[in-house]
Amino acid sequence: MAKEKRPAYFRFFLEACDMISLLEVESAGRVIHAVSDYFSEGAEPEDLSKNERTVFNRIRRDIDKSFSDYEASVTYGKQGAEKRHGIGRL
Repeated sequence: MAKEKRPAYFRFFLEACDMISLLEVESAGRVIHAVSDYFSEGAEPEDLSKNERTVFNRIRRDIDKSFSDYEASVTYGKQGAEKRHGIGRL
């Protein structure tokens, strides 16, 4: 079974920490669980309050950026290998 190729981490900026710190402990926990589920499985949360959703959406932008950066680096890496080693040329 092939291992899924994906980023192993995402950036978690201080702004996100500041936003989470404004939430009640239970709300912060729901956001962290939603972020974890979204990053690891792509699952969209369904039961977040408006404030929780706002924080989640801010962090989701960073997760989505990590995925697009990862995909770009894979693409550029393949292109670089092809140029250096002639891979793909027949």
